[in-house]
Amino acid sequence: MGLNPDTPAPLLTPEDVARRCRLSRRVVYDAIRRGELPALRLCSRLRIRPEDFEAWLSAAAVAPERSQRLRANPSPLPPPDGSFRALLNSNGKEAA
Repeated sequence: MGLNPDTPAPLLTPEDVARRCRLSRRVVYDAIRRGELPALRLCSRLRIRPEDFEAWLSAAAVAPERSQRLRANPSPLPPPDGSFRALLNSNGKEAA
């Protein structure tokens, strides 16, 4: 018995969503309660449309943080007076 391409995908239960995401059922129910994950109530049972589940996953994508890399070239400006670099560059001229 083949699936008709016009037949919508079966609805998901909160347990299905939890299993697919490796989350607890409580987390899924909380997301539904907060309105983050749209759900339908059919005969007092919650069901999630596959497209709503996919949209929920897409909305949860985390953008990569901008790298805080160290500069390869140090500043060409001379160090301010009293800096550690100024103390190192003095080679003990001021000690005494």
